[in-house]
Amino acid sequence: MHGESLKRSEKPSVVCADVDGSIIATDLLYESLLFAIKQDMWVLFFVPFWLLRGRAHLKQQLAERSAGLSIDLLPMNASVVSYLRAAAESGQRVMLASASDARLVERLADQFDFVSGVIGSNGTLNRKGSAKATAIREVLGDASWEYIGDSSADFEVWREAAQVVCVSSSPQFAARVKSRYPNAVILEKAPCTYKVFLRALRVHQWMKNILVFAPLVLAHQLFNAQGWLVAGAAALAFSLCASGVYLLNDLLDLEADRRHPRKKSRPCASGVFPLSNALTLAPLLFVAAFGVAFAIQPQFTIVLGIYLILTSAYSYRLKALALVDVILLAILYTIRIVGGGIATGVHLSQWLLGLSMFIFFSLACVKRFSELLVLQQRKEHRTWGRGYAVSDMEQVASFGTASGYIAVLVLALYVSGKEVAELYANPAVIWMACPLLLYWISRIWLLARRGFVHDDPLVFALKDKVTYAVAAIGALIFLGAKW
Repeated sequence: MHGESLKRSEKPSVVCADVDGSIIATDLLYESLLFAIKQDMWVLFFVPFWLLRGRAHLKQQLAERSAGLSIDLLPMNASVVSYLRAAAESGQRVMLASASDARLVERLADQFDFVSGVIGSNGTLNRKGSAKATAIREVLGDASWEYIGDSSADFEVWREAAQVVCVSSSPQFAARVKSRYPNAVILEKAPCTYKVFLRALRVHQWMKNILVFAPLVLAHQLFNAQGWLVAGAAALAFSLCASGVYLLNDLLDLEADRRHPRKKSRPCASGVFPLSNALTLAPLLFVAAFGVAFAIQPQFTIVLGIYLILTSAYSYRLKALALVDVILLAILYTIRIVGGGIATGVHLSQWLLGLSMFIFFSLACVKRFSELLVLQQRKEHRTWGRGYAVSDMEQVASFGTASGYIAVLVLALYVSGKEVAELYANPAVIWMACPLLLYWISRIWLLARRGFVHDDPLVFALKDKVTYAVAAIGALIFLGAKW
């Protein structure tokens, strides 16, 4: 009996549900792969050899290395879980039938009190498509069953099912299923829209790359059209590279993000943006970034390479080391300024680099402080994937405020230096910028302590009206010093 010929009132005795993309809004193969890589980078070397022995063997090897994978944190498709629970309450038997390794499927089944059995790959047989249908027949015999699936491979299973249930975010795919099985039940899941795509790339974080233009502005080359064009290309290269790193960071930080009250809604962590897409897109972004960088000049390509190495090291290991992480974040902000200077050929002032390091170290501490404040409010004691305890919060605040005030001191010393006399007719006017910077740094920290800084502090600042007012007044001060 096929799905097109069964009336909904004639319920099959068993409901068999696919796992990847159906019950969970992610894929156990990629989840286990990323977990294993995070534990041991050498797994990447062995993956091609395991794959040569078949996908079932690959899944088995990854499952063996994923005993610590937090199955309970995996994002679920609520519509499917509700459907299965209702089926169990109505007297139907519920089974999970997946192409994922059986051990992982069994761990997932343990999360539900209504699942009575599982079918999965076993290291030799990859139970996908027709192989899954055969396995279901062998287990259930002559019992009638319905099948819940979400992909083209599931047509092989639906062909033998008594009832077809399709989980889809695509109207086109749902229509295709309906055209073949008119009585099919369609369960919706969250679609991967262009907005989700932009969120995954964190396009809003590209605002950080305006730092690339700092050398041009501070060297008073406001009307250097060629310089602005090159700086724009450099900003694009940094943006593409950063988006690739953000994707890798999200892939390696899935568990920590899923434990966070806000970060759990990120596209990769929530399952809305497929992990396979992120794994494919990240290297393409790196290729595009270095293509733009090479078109600018080889030296800038080296700077971008250093940026990529440091950000990758940060994502893979260094962000888990207390203080190392915030120092590295400050360096990464400063590298953007260095890259802008090298790309445009503008001399970089040592005062500018010093000011940058201290300000951005302070802002990095704001970010960590805000995360610890959230944990304190939730009565938790340690961060996930970071080297801090909630008890470190006040010390982090001390480091950050001290660094911010040192940045003000660097600005004051700059006013007294020889370089400033070469650029400004009235350098003494710049002294007025010191209390302005002092106010801005103090205000950021005050807002952080009040719990108002929820995002990256630089992104917060770029959305803050007071910051724009401070920047405008600062520009007037420097213009006054110029003339």
